[in-house]
Amino acid sequence: MKHLIIRNIEPITDVDIELKCINLLIGLQSSGKSTVNKIACYCSWVEKEICAAQSPAYFEKKGIFENRLVVFHKLERFIHPDAYIEYETDVVRFSFSKSSEIFQFEWKERWRYIRPKTIYILSERNIVAIIPNWFDVKLEENNIRSFMSDWEEAHSYYAGTPIGILNLGVNYSFEKTNRHDTIRLKNQQTIDFTIASSGLQSIVTLLVILLYVTEGVYNEKKRDSVSLETINNKLIWEIYNEMKRRFNERGHSTRQKNEHVLSVAKGNQIYTFYDKNDVDYFNQLTSNFMLPQYSNIFLEEPELNLYLITQRELINYLAKLTNDKRRHNVFITIHSPYLLTSLNNLLYAAKVSTTQKDAVKEIVPLKCWVRFEDVGVWFVKNGKLSSILDKDLQQIKAEKIDEVSRQLDRDYDKLMNLEYEVD
Repeated sequence: MKHLIIRNIEPITDVDIELKCINLLIGLQSSGKSTVNKIACYCSWVEKEICAAQSPAYFEKKGIFENRLVVFHKLERFIHPDAYIEYETDVVRFSFSKSSEIFQFEWKERWRYIRPKTIYILSERNIVAIIPNWFDVKLEENNIRSFMSDWEEAHSYYAGTPIGILNLGVNYSFEKTNRHDTIRLKNQQTIDFTIASSGLQSIVTLLVILLYVTEGVYNEKKRDSVSLETINNKLIWEIYNEMKRRFNERGHSTRQKNEHVLSVAKGNQIYTFYDKNDVDYFNQLTSNFMLPQYSNIFLEEPELNLYLITQRELINYLAKLTNDKRRHNVFITIHSPYLLTSLNNLLYAAKVSTTQKDAVKEIVPLKCWVRFEDVGVWFVKNGKLSSILDKDLQQIKAEKIDEVSRQLDRDYDKLMNLEYEVD
């Protein structure tokens, strides 16, 4: 369970939503979609930082919570004097009130935390093709620099390995020795990434990063190296103290000296146990807190510069990520009604599959089916969010998908009437 409340952060006035596995926001430009997306991403990061430190003390310092949000996500002048943010999961609940300058926090089920890999993918993602040697440029410590760093890590990880891009018949490659990004087209012609079309630059950048944050970061060798780099002895000791409390509840404090003891080395400490199940639980807890177990993907405008069929393939790809064994989450801002239609088909496939499973698989791959209860879709207007899901039909409301088309039809009808009036 993830619950987000936002009030009076420009242009949002009042948002109260339950976040799901797949979250989509649609609305006009400058309606507040990105504001909600950025705050949701930031709150996920704050939860991670507090759980790693096992303390909210850093964010309780005056100005810290607001300043980190404003600087990283470039929200200067967006915060109203009566701004308010509240975020709640199964693990924590915290809130920030601008009027009182107070960050309030409480633990819920502290040891249920499962660490995500959190990433914010910008609409300006083509910048990696425009500025390939970005590290030579002085950038502020904000989401653009963070995204560029994520790109550097992602394409370096796949250096020398061609990556196929959806159904487009093209491949992307990165040569680390000369830092050269290339695209191989359908006709086998190879072009420099910097001169590829804007659509290719956008989709290539997006898919390379998505591949990395949903597969690459979970490679065992990669995870082992990260584990060594992120050893947090204070956190491990807190976990072990929680284990000891549980030992005492089960009477382990009365064990005899000659009883078998199991030892586990973590960081520069040795931890002792009397039961292999306790060792397994200890290892699982430390892994949950120190290593990402799934990815939280916050994505702006995935449809940028993409043809309609490619938009459909992209939604299918994102649906597969949420059906992965790790159950990655996505939070997406869009303008395209075609993405809603594509998602509706995946919802409908899951619904029809209850009676026609084999037939549905011939039309929509099983890994793309989306359960209605895993989806939140909202329309952003006048600073507020309204759900555009039809619970009875278990679909996105058709009238919302067709809203633009209906306006065009009305204009066309008016023009026809004028023509007949002349006749």
